[in-house]
Amino acid sequence: MVEEAYQVQSSCDECEVNVLDHQRFCPNCGAHLSAEPVTINIFNHSSLRQLFFFYFSYLFVCLLVKYTTWFDSYDEMFWIEIVLAVITLRFAWLNRTELRPVLKFNNFRWYLLIGVIGLAVGASSVISYSVQEVNVTFFNSEVSYYKAYRLYYFPALLMIYSIALMPAIFEEITFRGVMYNLTASFLDERLAVIVTAFLFAIMHLSLISLIWLLPFGIFIGHLRRKYNTIWYGVVFHFMFNFTAVFIDLYRQGEVPSFISF
Repeated sequence: MVEEAYQVQSSCDECEVNVLDHQRFCPNCGAHLSAEPVTINIFNHSSLRQLFFFYFSYLFVCLLVKYTTWFDSYDEMFWIEIVLAVITLRFAWLNRTELRPVLKFNNFRWYLLIGVIGLAVGASSVISYSVQEVNVTFFNSEVSYYKAYRLYYFPALLMIYSIALMPAIFEEITFRGVMYNLTASFLDERLAVIVTAFLFAIMHLSLISLIWLLPFGIFIGHLRRKYNTIWYGVVFHFMFNFTAVFIDLYRQGEVPSFISF
């Protein structure tokens, strides 16, 4: 209590809620707390500089994967996953003090966890079947994740690792962890949710995917802001992608062999 009182700088002029000395926007109403707003750019703000270099390092790797033929098999994609994980861990380490609180499972609620899982499964099922129908109806093609993994040992487990587990952990640390904290250092947290959702959606480099990736990012960003933890988002992300993998395996007739593991 003494430490918190020491950090209180003043009250917001708009809503009179107490604010802390590091806050630039009121957490209650979003009003700017400085009498003389300062223009923020990558030259005078370290957090924005880190955000810029982190995101464009990540985006550069994704562009290489999408627009070159260097990573057509999972032999190469495995190393891309490792590179992205290393980039994430590097920036996470640089921001470890700010990141540490959201790596705890704060405000745990069983009913919320079950609701997050149910919503992820439901949303992923609707999107997976809708996308499949669009591909078959308009493009006369069937997209399958399984085709890229079937040459390897235990392809179903490899799909879960690559499509569900790795993105759920490292993308959430990236976007709802490090990038969220960097963005919230100079923007209101509500705006931080929206900005990181846009960055997350754009990073996937698919125009049609923006239809669900943007609300996906906003929703799990809201969970991170409200409950001060990334783990509800990690669970949602994992179950969303896992459901897509399961549906793909079902279409390819691989569910029995997958369950036999």
